[in-house]
Amino acid sequence: MVSQVSCEMASDPRSCVMVVGGGVAGMRAAIDLAEAGLRVILVEATPALGGRVAQLGFMFPTHDCVLCRGTSDHGYGCTRPAISPAFLDHNIHPNITILTNTRMIAATGQAGDFTIRLRSEPRYVDVGRCTNCGLCAVACPIELPSGFQLDLSMRKAIYKMAPRTIPDAYVVDKGPYCDDCQLCVDICPTQAVNLDEMPVEHTVRVGAVILAIGYSLTDLREYEEYGWGRYSNVLHALQYERLASRSGPTEGIVVRPSDGQMPKRIAWLQCVGSRDQKYPYCSSICCMYATKQAMLARQRVPDATCRVFVMDERAFNKEFSAYFERSRKEFGVEYVRCRVSGVREDTQTRNLIVRAVYPDGRIVEEPFDMVVLSIGTRPPVLAKETAEILGIDLNPWGFCETDKFLPLQTSQPGIYVCGTFQSPKEIAESIIDAAGAAGDVMRLLRATLGKHKSSRAYPFITREIERPERDVTGEPPRVGVFVCDCHPSIDSTVDINLLVRYAQEQEGVVYATAVGYGCLEAGVKCIQTAIEEHQLNRIVVAGCSHRTHEPFFQRVVRDSGLHPTFFELVNIREHCAWVHSAYPEEATRKAMQLLYAGIRRVQSAVPWQKYRIRPVPRALVIGGGVAGMTAALNIADSGYDVVLVERLGELGGNLRHVYYVAEGHNPQRLLRDLINRVRGHERISVFTHSQVIEHSGAVGAFRSVVRTTPPGSATNIDTPVEHGVTIVATGGQEWRGDVYLLGQHPRVLTEVELEDRIAHQPEAIAELKHVVMIQCVRPPNGVDYCSRVCCTSSMKNAIRIKLLNPTCQVTVLYRDVITYGFREQYYTEARRRGAVFVRYDEATPPQVEEEDGKLLVRVNEPVLKRQICLEPDLLVLNMALVPSEGTAELAHMLGIPLSREGFFMEAHIKMRPMDFMAEGIFVAGMAHYPKFIEETISNAQAAAGRAISLLAQGALYLGGSVAEVDQSKCVGCLTCTRTCPFGIPRIDPQATGVGGIKGAAYINPAVCQGCGTCTGECPARAIQLVHYTDQQIMAHGLGIWAPYREAVCQ
Repeated sequence: MVSQVSCEMASDPRSCVMVVGGGVAGMRAAIDLAEAGLRVILVEATPALGGRVAQLGFMFPTHDCVLCRGTSDHGYGCTRPAISPAFLDHNIHPNITILTNTRMIAATGQAGDFTIRLRSEPRYVDVGRCTNCGLCAVACPIELPSGFQLDLSMRKAIYKMAPRTIPDAYVVDKGPYCDDCQLCVDICPTQAVNLDEMPVEHTVRVGAVILAIGYSLTDLREYEEYGWGRYSNVLHALQYERLASRSGPTEGIVVRPSDGQMPKRIAWLQCVGSRDQKYPYCSSICCMYATKQAMLARQRVPDATCRVFVMDERAFNKEFSAYFERSRKEFGVEYVRCRVSGVREDTQTRNLIVRAVYPDGRIVEEPFDMVVLSIGTRPPVLAKETAEILGIDLNPWGFCETDKFLPLQTSQPGIYVCGTFQSPKEIAESIIDAAGAAGDVMRLLRATLGKHKSSRAYPFITREIERPERDVTGEPPRVGVFVCDCHPSIDSTVDINLLVRYAQEQEGVVYATAVGYGCLEAGVKCIQTAIEEHQLNRIVVAGCSHRTHEPFFQRVVRDSGLHPTFFELVNIREHCAWVHSAYPEEATRKAMQLLYAGIRRVQSAVPWQKYRIRPVPRALVIGGGVAGMTAALNIADSGYDVVLVERLGELGGNLRHVYYVAEGHNPQRLLRDLINRVRGHERISVFTHSQVIEHSGAVGAFRSVVRTTPPGSATNIDTPVEHGVTIVATGGQEWRGDVYLLGQHPRVLTEVELEDRIAHQPEAIAELKHVVMIQCVRPPNGVDYCSRVCCTSSMKNAIRIKLLNPTCQVTVLYRDVITYGFREQYYTEARRRGAVFVRYDEATPPQVEEEDGKLLVRVNEPVLKRQICLEPDLLVLNMALVPSEGTAELAHMLGIPLSREGFFMEAHIKMRPMDFMAEGIFVAGMAHYPKFIEETISNAQAAAGRAISLLAQGALYLGGSVAEVDQSKCVGCLTCTRTCPFGIPRIDPQATGVGGIKGAAYINPAVCQGCGTCTGECPARAIQLVHYTDQQIMAHGLGIWAPYREAVCQ
């Protein structure tokens, strides 16, 4: 029987949003919406959040673990915390409701008021009662292939998808193989298993929907020539990812499935299921993940041969080119430019014979121990079903159809898309899409922004607190100790009763007891009741991991009126019971020592101070191009004032020089629309001929000065601006260098100049006989990176030339053709129309000279193996895109670092691509890195969304666990200013240091990241990290080594 339930949010649809898909994009969108004060229903079809990203071991190009470093919320002992901790069931954001095992079954309504029916399939395990003891899986007699491990290992019918899942609980795959033996029901110590659970239907009303349903993998049965499924040592890339992952079936040790031996020769075959007749688009991520996997293989097996068979090296994003070069030079990864025609197996050795035509024309058959297929991406399994339910359009390849200039909006108003359902893309781009889609929703539902103010948000940026806090600073410590027995995870090894008696004898402890499961409802009630009855002002819980449970217990004590710093969690599960399960007496002694240390530490705790500010409801946007105008309009449409500053005399930036795009849209119409809307918006103040000359303050309370220099005037006008957030959208520019006769010969143009000529002088194009384009023209001795847009720009201009003049020969000299995603179709179209492509090597670039009035272009042709000479009527140079003028000076003023390419450096290249480490400042558009128009718009919407989520908060509480300076001890040595990785400490000339010296260090608590570097380096011990003071560390450290009492142990 299916029961009907109603969502608690149904009464107010305009303050509620549904996010479909619990991958990294869906989680990012949910966090931003929740922080903006909107309620979020996060719907995931599988039993756990995480999506494909959860199956990855490491990210390129940083090699960080994956669901990490995701939010700006100052976390719990990590200076760059993660997306995943914001979703653990003990730390769930109160504005987010998670529905796993759930799918849409029907939808009606319109933007602002959708009614959606959802069906949740049973988990058969109560998430609120499951303690992850694992006894059920041990008892279960049924073994099945693990879908999470991609059939590389087995799992039980009752299982967890991964070691750490969200929600962090088991689930039963009941199916036809479960025989209802009830063993899992009988053995569960918390009665969490209910095999009679029924499906549930939910009817919810929401104001908007965001689709983040990800992608699926190519069906490799369509590519039998590669032997996947027939040869055990042929794996696809995600299977290899699981092998290399520390949470994989071999715990990160890469071995051959056939014999368990480490492979010494591994081949990666690129574009399997991409860039072919059936699937003509590029999957965008394969080149980079193959490079990452090859590097990891070389790290694990230093003498391994790692060879990547690749057509083009598509390293088109920030730091990707350097990553490729690093793989070659430091790790010895080999790249061969060809497409493999087939793989066969040596039946004796189980080695694999790879057959390929090498660039020199040789047909080569080589043996490898393992072959990894870099498989393409496909539309998600639920794409057609979702499209039918919501009435949205799909593109010819089955992905979500969007407009180029509205890249995150589906064909149905109020329904938005982000991530790989929109097009193949990597993690950072999915994160940007997610924040951008959230920003679009905030604009749509602007009337209800900030309506649901959370009383349980995070320690770094928090909201209004409902219950007043008890001031216990003058009271002697009254410690309450609560020991979780957590059967059988803890009490099967640690003697709980002995631990409680030991706690009762410690100085300052007025109450100690055992609680069955402190994280369940009964345990919480026990703790809160004891706090009231015994007037406890310090709480110690001996139980599970800080990572999963500390925020939860901090909120429990906060709801009881105590400051969170008066709580200490002692991890006796992982640190004692689990790692010493064979030695219960020693585990108990260690638990005593850890408990003693926790009691001593909490007794010396001092509450951190929060600085409450109301954010100034105004944004400063620096840069008036498409990114700056888009961000300004999104923020202004959401109800906040914007000051838009443009250095030049007119708005538009690089868009003023783009007259057509490959997709056929009119960018000049977009330009006119943006300018008219910005100029006519009552909340946007535009400053042209202006620059920001001063910028100070912190998130929510910035102060800047805008200097305007009117044309023809020698007088500057300085305008002070107070604002809560800043968006940097200063764009980029085409490099103009003295190369290839540019500026010296009238028939040598840049790609931008060619576009202008095609748009305004088509008759001149009709007279041309031969056009040569040289790609990747960059500054000599400069940093080598891909400018991302150049190849597609050449394709659109080549196609346009061929349309205007079909007999004109177009020759493109290139290093790698980088037309990623659906842009591959324009590369195909250019070739179909007769454009000729000649690859050149970076070491031997083309040579250009003038001889008797003729332009001569000489280049080494790799197929003919000789130099050829071309005589074009027109030579077109595709110049590198570089940061705009004044970028370095602006970065210095804002205190923001630049990347190796010279663009602004984000907080984290993958998980926080639109944020800076300086809270409240965001980056958009080409100021971040070269981008297409639609990517710039998405990035601008993302930056605007992040800004709106801050402005929508009624109050910010800044500070927390940050560094503080005792200026009376400061000797002014400048050590802190030199060592801080974020450049935050300053010398206050008005302060008095040790011995009466003038000037002492000052650390702004609103911008301090709490990393503690300055604390450790200060030679005068004038700096302390709040909640990690010397006193607390000494108390804790000495406590660990304190002898336990033999009498008690006996």
